[in-house]
Amino acid sequence: MSRHLSVLSNLIIVLQVFLVVFCFVDVSVLPHSILFIGKLHPVVLHLPITLIILLIPFSLYVQKRNEQVDINALFELTLHYVALIATLTALAGFLLAAGGGYDAEALRFHKWLGVTIAFVSHALIYLRKALASRFMVWNTALACALIVTIAGSHYGGTLTHGEGFFAFNDKKESGVVIPTFTKKTTVFAGAVQPVLMAKCAYCHNDQKMKGGLNMKDIASMIKGGKNGAMWVSGDPEKSMMVQRMLLDLDDKNHMPPKGKTQLSSAEMHLFAEWIRAGANAKTTYHSLAQTDTLRKIITKIIETRPVLKEEKVYAFASASNSKIQELNTPFRRILPVAANSPALVVKFYLKEKYDANMLKEISSIKTQIVEVNLSNMPADDNVISALTSFENIERINLNGTAITGKTLGELNANKHLEQISLAATQVDKSTMEALTKIPSLKKVFLWNSKVTIGDAAELKKKYPAIVWDLGYVPDAAERLKLTPPFPVDVEKIILDKGDNIVLKHPLPGVQIRYTLDGTEPDSVNGKLYTEPLSLSGMVHIIAIATSEGWANSNSSNNTFFEKGLHFDSARLITPPSDRYKAKGARSLNDGKKGFPENLFMNLLGYQDNPFKAGFYFNQGKPISQIILSVMQNSGAFALPPERIIIKGGDSPANAKVIGTLNIGIPKKDPEVNINLPLAVSITKGNYRYIEIEADNITKLPKWHNGKGQKGWVFLDEVFFY
Repeated sequence: MSRHLSVLSNLIIVLQVFLVVFCFVDVSVLPHSILFIGKLHPVVLHLPITLIILLIPFSLYVQKRNEQVDINALFELTLHYVALIATLTALAGFLLAAGGGYDAEALRFHKWLGVTIAFVSHALIYLRKALASRFMVWNTALACALIVTIAGSHYGGTLTHGEGFFAFNDKKESGVVIPTFTKKTTVFAGAVQPVLMAKCAYCHNDQKMKGGLNMKDIASMIKGGKNGAMWVSGDPEKSMMVQRMLLDLDDKNHMPPKGKTQLSSAEMHLFAEWIRAGANAKTTYHSLAQTDTLRKIITKIIETRPVLKEEKVYAFASASNSKIQELNTPFRRILPVAANSPALVVKFYLKEKYDANMLKEISSIKTQIVEVNLSNMPADDNVISALTSFENIERINLNGTAITGKTLGELNANKHLEQISLAATQVDKSTMEALTKIPSLKKVFLWNSKVTIGDAAELKKKYPAIVWDLGYVPDAAERLKLTPPFPVDVEKIILDKGDNIVLKHPLPGVQIRYTLDGTEPDSVNGKLYTEPLSLSGMVHIIAIATSEGWANSNSSNNTFFEKGLHFDSARLITPPSDRYKAKGARSLNDGKKGFPENLFMNLLGYQDNPFKAGFYFNQGKPISQIILSVMQNSGAFALPPERIIIKGGDSPANAKVIGTLNIGIPKKDPEVNINLPLAVSITKGNYRYIEIEADNITKLPKWHNGKGQKGWVFLDEVFFY
């Protein structure tokens, strides 16, 4: 044992000499093979921390059994290994830090504390011998070692996980929170930055600059990292930011890394279009045209992302769960307004079971109740006196009750009441005066009550601080507009043979009129939809809804495809862009449609080369028409091909031209982003091989903001009929 300890002691001394040298030299000049050892630092660092924590109970155990030589020897051996592992961990940390990308201040503290832990753990070996009988001093030394270890762990956690990771008031990261857009809100501040902060800044911040990249603000992003700039203004395809997010999830360079919250397709499209538009941090959302692709993407994100809403903090304590469960019944439910909130909501159900005493029975939790919902209960004016006992109540719902309003003045005692709902009750303007004495009141709902439009106007003028909401007040002369009809299954646009197209409208009695020739239907022209439509090949349906007394709806446009002949194999003769390669040739007959608003999903994209692919039919198939489903999104340089050339035969060697379609270059911006089916009639025959070429526009026209550049062709499906 003594020889073993001697070897360990000498090894620790040698390693700590290296540790001292590392403190004052630039280790980044060392060979990459040595620097690679630094990657072991996060692997081994937990071991010395755990051992130092365990030293205290182990030491106390040894002190009680001081006469046992074997235990003392084991403890001394443990001290040596703690010092050895702590020193190795510190050395590996220096090698890892040489790669850069960490906050300088936090790194400096972490380095010196790591060195201190190594030397303190070594010193414990000698202190143990000197303080063998002075337990109080020895335990104090152990406690100091533990404190230094905790401090070092704090700064280590800050480096790897960001500021505040090692803190008691740790807050979980929220999702992407899109702010309210004003006329001054920029695209960057309102849409781009919130996504970056939620999904990228975790590894790219002041404390942890992975790859030397900091995303705290636009200036830092423009500066880029050690691999260069994040983006190339106007060119998302050449921007590292877009390239990294489109890599395979298992690729080590994919961003965000595997295991982290990934970007949605809408968010990836947002970044690409923002860069394509010039990545201007000063461009405002409202300055973008309604037809602008970037504006449409942001609008969709605004509609689907939660708006920041701070949870209200209450000063009162929570009611006990047992008390809440005791008061809950099938006809009276008591629920918290939010997770971990002490505030409670009380709701009543089934008016036949309602009793006035049901409010009095919950007086034991009256402090915690902030909302009472008595909607459609047989409650009368007497209920108001019971409600006044809830001193913290904020919202009261009395819709559809027997309230007349004569006792509403009693609610003046409720100093926190913000909202009261009195829809479908007998209250009138005179009873509203009593509510105006409540200084906290903000909103009153009066739909279908005795308060008239004129009354509401007077109340608004006299008491503008309160919102007097009468709901929707119809204009007798106004004709409301119907919503457009839509398919029963809006997701299913590629149908099996024999499937029918089914349209519907949510309003009973509405007529649906449609056309199949591309013209706009109206209440007279167009066929009346009476039964599901059969499908053969491709069908483009334009439909409107009509009904007497209503304005006709806008038209809905839907294109349906019957699954055509299935090719046995296919090959892409020209390769698609690396950014838009979907599943290769399989994408052209997999039944998965792409969308012009998101060119990164299910689409093959061609710019440097025309699209050219060969399709093989082993038995030979009778084919007379081929349809290419392409995308039109001029803002993303995606336009229909200038021409389509189709060859056919028994093999590639004897294939001849059997059909062409000359589309040309658009004379003006089509503006509309659509999935465009291009049908090409071919010489009818049995073909074992079909070759399709779709030539992209080589020079965009003058009306396009990318004039002179190459256009893109995007395809998702090819149908053979």
